[in-house]
Amino acid sequence: MKVGRNDPCPCGSGKKYKKCCLIAVEAQPVEDFHWHKLRRAIEALPTQLLKFSSKHFGEAGLHEAWDEFTDWEGIEFDPETPHITIFMPWFFYDWTPDPLVTNVRREALDECTLAQAYLEKKGKQLEPLLRRYIEQCCKAPFSFYDILSVCPGEGFLLRDIITGEEVDVTEHSGSTQAKAGDIMFGKVAQLDDLAVMEASPPVFFPPREKQAILDLRKKIHGCKLPLTPVLIKDYDNEMLGIYHDITERLLSSAMPELVNTDGDSLVPQELIYEIESPHATFDALKHLSICVSEDELLAEAKFNTKGELRAVDFSWQKKGNVLHKSWENTVLAYIRINGHKMKVEVNSDNRAKKFRALMDELLPGKVRYKTTVIESLQI
Repeated sequence: MKVGRNDPCPCGSGKKYKKCCLIAVEAQPVEDFHWHKLRRAIEALPTQLLKFSSKHFGEAGLHEAWDEFTDWEGIEFDPETPHITIFMPWFFYDWTPDPLVTNVRREALDECTLAQAYLEKKGKQLEPLLRRYIEQCCKAPFSFYDILSVCPGEGFLLRDIITGEEVDVTEHSGSTQAKAGDIMFGKVAQLDDLAVMEASPPVFFPPREKQAILDLRKKIHGCKLPLTPVLIKDYDNEMLGIYHDITERLLSSAMPELVNTDGDSLVPQELIYEIESPHATFDALKHLSICVSEDELLAEAKFNTKGELRAVDFSWQKKGNVLHKSWENTVLAYIRINGHKMKVEVNSDNRAKKFRALMDELLPGKVRYKTTVIESLQI
């Protein structure tokens, strides 16, 4: 139901709508308003095109397109493939079956893409905005783009590496992962002053991957022909080849497993305890620091006005080391007692498990485990 300007605001503030949330709505940038309007118009489009493909091409269409997309390497189509955000737009707007080696329906051999056939069949029934969007996606070629600047959650400024043209793209989700200097492969659809990504890659490319793209640009420019979308589309296969080479290399260069000196998988974490007494806890655990005397441990400790222990830091150690035979000892954890709290830093699940078992053995009922905070290894 439409909310009137003088109605109570739906947010529950008690104010009139015009004095509350309507202010934010009316202040919304025109471009953002158009973006939301477009997203609503095209929300169901992929499902509609996929359903139409079964009727237009038959069941063979999708799989033949996938085989060509993957350069006939015998890779079975998987809807969960990381390439899905590139493949589906390419299938909808760019692929046409090879009449010499195809099993699609004979009626589909008219050199039209799926989206063009969809417009021919249903275009008059579609709302104008949706129809224009499909038309623009059919015209726009795939290309490689330099990311010149990023406004996370809003969009980015791109420069087409092949043509040199710049375009300001509205993209709410993909822009949160992008950064200036990266390269992306995709399809940009432009309607008047609004440009959006119809296809975007599973990974952004670092600048070091640019040489193959520059070589292709030199080849295209060497034709001495106007850099029209039609010309760029003629190099579709070369672009896909470069895209696959770079993407597969980046996706396959998995981060090596990091381990600690016990050989355990590295999982930095902090165990947090509530303790009854700093002094009693220290007395029960001080022997874990095998290389430092009690006097040395307490030399840096803090005491209250009554001379009672309030805070102390020390490490849990063991003799020797599994990976480094020359080491006399290994630090397993850092223990920090401060008032009625104790924090213990370890770098593996195994060490965390062992320390919790120690607490049950050395201080049963005297400490209470609260939580574990896992730290990210990403920089």
